[in-house]
Amino acid sequence: MNVSRIVSLDVQSDVSPDAEIISAKKRNRKLKTRSSGLYLVRSGGTYLFQIRLPKRIGGGAGSRPIRVSLGALPHQQARELANALGALAPTLFREIEKRMAGKRGPNSKTAKDLSDEGVADEDWPFDFASVFLKAALYDIVQPPRAPTPAEAEGHEMMRGLVRIGRELSAKQAGQPHDEMIADHAEVLASRHVAKYQAAASPVSISEELYTSVSAPLAPVPYQPLSSPLPEPTPLTQPDTESGSKDKRLISADVPAAFQLDRRTVERPASSKPLFSHVASNYLAKRKSSKSEENKDISIAEMRLNLFAELIGDHPIDTYTATDLQAFIDLIKYWPKDVKCRPAHLTAREIIASNQDYRFETMARKTLEEGYLAVVKAALNSGQVDHDYRPIANAKLFYPDLARPPVHTQPLAKAKIEKVFQTGVASGMFDYAFLPLIGFLTGRRLGLLLHLQGSDFREKFDGVWVAQTSGIVLSDGKWKRVPIKNTASASFFVLNNFLAEIGLVQWAQERGDQFLFPELMRLMRPSKSASSYMGRLFEKAGIEKSRGEVFHSFRSGYIADAGDNNIERRDRKMQVGHEVGDDEHDKYGFRTLTERKARLLASLPIEVDLSMFRGLDFDEFANAKRTLGRKPKATALPKAGGR
Repeated sequence: MNVSRIVSLDVQSDVSPDAEIISAKKRNRKLKTRSSGLYLVRSGGTYLFQIRLPKRIGGGAGSRPIRVSLGALPHQQARELANALGALAPTLFREIEKRMAGKRGPNSKTAKDLSDEGVADEDWPFDFASVFLKAALYDIVQPPRAPTPAEAEGHEMMRGLVRIGRELSAKQAGQPHDEMIADHAEVLASRHVAKYQAAASPVSISEELYTSVSAPLAPVPYQPLSSPLPEPTPLTQPDTESGSKDKRLISADVPAAFQLDRRTVERPASSKPLFSHVASNYLAKRKSSKSEENKDISIAEMRLNLFAELIGDHPIDTYTATDLQAFIDLIKYWPKDVKCRPAHLTAREIIASNQDYRFETMARKTLEEGYLAVVKAALNSGQVDHDYRPIANAKLFYPDLARPPVHTQPLAKAKIEKVFQTGVASGMFDYAFLPLIGFLTGRRLGLLLHLQGSDFREKFDGVWVAQTSGIVLSDGKWKRVPIKNTASASFFVLNNFLAEIGLVQWAQERGDQFLFPELMRLMRPSKSASSYMGRLFEKAGIEKSRGEVFHSFRSGYIADAGDNNIERRDRKMQVGHEVGDDEHDKYGFRTLTERKARLLASLPIEVDLSMFRGLDFDEFANAKRTLGRKPKATALPKAGGR
């Protein structure tokens, strides 16, 4: 690999003076070890290119570094690649600065544009630079091959046709144009194509390009279920008297590649295994990692089979982003409810039956995080075993009828109190105390549901905490608590109010018993708990459609802790979020210190919790749900209760 043609011999002088160049040089100077050199550090057996953004575009010494893996290479080869990327840094920084200033070229994007595409305002320079440098590295390592003589002639023919079409469009739009070309567009296009066809066999695309210049494209109806692409409708001259559209080189009515039948589309030859083989191994690995039957595995299996049925079972390395877009374009008609998908119909027949959207279709989140996510995971799961490139960084489009997600919204003080009053009035322990503990700790519902009495302890003098090991014994079997990450298994601080009313002490007395046994005896405790909490909110007059749900307690806790000057890192540890990948955050304890724990335990409460004082916890815990009648309306507090 020869990259010397783009390596600068004086890289450092070209870089903006306020750009932070990351190197092992300073660190190794103290250790008196050999430095990898400018821009370059070593991590194990691989080299990394590292650089920080300049301060003027959001970087500086305190910012996280941009890292691009160069792979396991000889030092000299890694040095050349690092120099080549470093030489591109000034151009990259100037482009980011220009976009931040809103100076837009024909293909540039401002910060607002990138924000609209899902990139956070404060992160887009970092993400933009990372993608830019990775793409540059790819171009350096694998430069494009030179076109064959036939391809070069085809490119030259296309450039000529595009120029003719551009001048013709400019004339029709009343813009400055070359009259010689625009006035004789048809003749020039015909002769231009004939010149290349005379020297070789006809090129299949030439006829389409010629007609796109000489006449408007007639609309071709989209037929998502047809196998072959329908033959183009014969093109005629526009009827100017009837008010038809002007001639256009580009038209939205031409079927795109993703609208072809991807089961029969021609693909490159491959010796790699089929998608069905790789996807089956992917599911087998997921299943083997679970200690019991998991419904998510069967759901993933159904969705992967749907993809194979609609797109086809091909060699794993022949799939592209076009196949993913085609999958979206088909399942946008997929009914949301299972009852609207008759078992005797094929997937394409079900899709055909809902072309008029008679049945409600799936939400955007289900499409993106449910169907597309598992397909991408399966497609990319065989990279190590079979050595092929994954599908990444594709910009996919989703249908406008796919409902956007309803984001969690904060609960008003009056609504929080109404939920608490309704829960206490129900006489059921889970209705009364799951919302209270969630409100005062910020922890997820699934984790709180699996709490046992032995999980409660006095961590510091007068400071109570709870902590699950992540593995519990239920019905004689060891089961994993549905925690989202390892950080969720750390202890979290209990507000002093829970000890004041005696709930913490009562929980300790229960030992290894679950705090919420009524829900834990159900088939799927976490999902059932979510349903029960939804019913509680409904009884309290709170509408789920507005994003006011149990999870609002968690979001509200994080916001309130921030308002009370609890640092971001401490808030993350309290609610069970990963601390982060920033180098600075990795130092120190991965749990809360005593000083921070005391601050969290004494956070002020601005909601009336008087309904929880003096309650008989045993009476609540012994209440049973029965069919046909409601539980006792209230559990009256005992005199001098806890």
